[in-house]
Amino acid sequence: MKIKIALLVLVLGIGIFLLRDQVMETEPKTDPKTREVPENIDSTGELTESIPMINFPLLGEARPTDLIDMALSFPESLMKLDGRKVSLVGFMAPFDSLDDMSRCMIVPSYVGCTFCSPPNKRQVVFITQGKEGSPDQTYSFIEEPSHVTGIFRISLPDRDHEGKTQGFVYSIENAEVRIHTGKIAKRAPSHASPGGHNTSQEMTLLPPIAASDLIQEVSALLGREPIDPIKIESVPASTFVGFIKKQLEVTYPKDKSSARAHAFSLLGLLPKGLGWLEVLAGFELGKSVAVSDPEGTRILALDSAPSNHPYVRTEMVGAIADALILQQTSKENKSKKTKIQENEDLRRSKEALRRGIRKTVMRRYARTLGISPSLEAPSQIVLEEKPLAEGSMLDRWYSIPDFVGPFFVDFLVGPRGSLRGMDVALNRPPLTLMEFIRPFWYQDSSLWQNHPVPMDFANNLMKTPPSHTDVLGVGGLIPWLALSNSSHTARSISSQWAGDRWAVWEFSDGSAALFLETRWQDEKSALKFRDAIPKFPYQWNFPYENQSCTVKILRGSSPAALNRLDPFAQ
Repeated sequence: MKIKIALLVLVLGIGIFLLRDQVMETEPKTDPKTREVPENIDSTGELTESIPMINFPLLGEARPTDLIDMALSFPESLMKLDGRKVSLVGFMAPFDSLDDMSRCMIVPSYVGCTFCSPPNKRQVVFITQGKEGSPDQTYSFIEEPSHVTGIFRISLPDRDHEGKTQGFVYSIENAEVRIHTGKIAKRAPSHASPGGHNTSQEMTLLPPIAASDLIQEVSALLGREPIDPIKIESVPASTFVGFIKKQLEVTYPKDKSSARAHAFSLLGLLPKGLGWLEVLAGFELGKSVAVSDPEGTRILALDSAPSNHPYVRTEMVGAIADALILQQTSKENKSKKTKIQENEDLRRSKEALRRGIRKTVMRRYARTLGISPSLEAPSQIVLEEKPLAEGSMLDRWYSIPDFVGPFFVDFLVGPRGSLRGMDVALNRPPLTLMEFIRPFWYQDSSLWQNHPVPMDFANNLMKTPPSHTDVLGVGGLIPWLALSNSSHTARSISSQWAGDRWAVWEFSDGSAALFLETRWQDEKSALKFRDAIPKFPYQWNFPYENQSCTVKILRGSSPAALNRLDPFAQ
């Protein structure tokens, strides 16, 4: 096994709010490889009853509070243990080498291969054994569950201990590691083990369940009963595909889809020649097996998808959660007297809230059954291949609500809190994706400036009004800036966004031009954005104005198209 690659997978994890299941809360015992020590006394002679026992659920209670700064908030019960001797039970994972575990990691995962479902940073503890200056002393790898005792450290901002410098959230220093002989699940076989992982498409099927019972189970997880009856219909692929495409056309009317495609093509997010609705349909249909209608009263399920397959079951759970939320929000929207002006950032914010609740319900349901919430769809139910590969910038743009939504839910209610706690957000939903990325800004609007660009901002640029105008938002700026900057830089710059709007003109010769105005929290943020704008063959930046927080750019699909907008050329 390639240790360095395994390290990177473990340390980076899969996100900062997933995989809290499969944890251990057991009592420590002794290491038969060392001298006999009474079970309630450690090697220093200290009674283990006096040593606090921590576990991975407690470590997992540290909650991310910002997707830009990656800041964590630690519970008081954990903060009190910082700097104290503690005990922990987990599984060893190598840090440098299997030959010497003086520097190693303890993880909760039962799997023996670090490439399989690696835990996030809050579920990895950096362990140091032995004293510095003793290079001749080595420590063996322990295959069995390990009991660790040592000084607990949290990587707080003002700390500089070894674990923090190595990128870990938690460390146990001067540790003594022994085999734990209590009741605990065994390490699962790794890829190299006889009878290891089954890499086939076969999956253990779940017991059948009546639709009414499944709706009841999801209602209990969500903490709300259906307002109206929910009907689940099994439909053929043609009906299913037609329904999804029709919903996309409602969201993105056909008469505006060409203009939107031109805008995203000029931004470099959509390859020239691809249709907007075509690409989004590919994203939607790539793995969909169940979908709710906008009113939440009807769920369409693909008839070729086996209903007791774990992936299909969890997707059905997600569709039911969608339906329950849509029943509430659709009725509330109809009763509101004042309507907020719709834009793409607002629409995607609504989507992020719904998807965040949906994915949280799916994860919790999967945990009750002991199945992974991250299963791949069976190959036979993939309806359409994506026109763009996963990892493309438009794919990143599309998937941002799926990423920030669960984080926002976790911020508000915690990993195991009641989802009724989401009522505050359903009653006063965030208006921008920025509030999902920086949820403190959602809770306290005085922390930032939300300075929208008006819809008519481009009306005086040309004699004819633009073909279409909309908001890019931080969810669009991040993948756009990532075209020529690192992901970290793109996130960091976008985190100071205050507002934006783009307008696109489509000309009779097939060319197009784009005008983008962005607004920032301060002049420094605006200048950083200006310097990071991706290069483009036909682009013109408006001159910088001293102390301005606004940056404007023009782009054209050709020199002639750009000159039609360029005020100096005119």
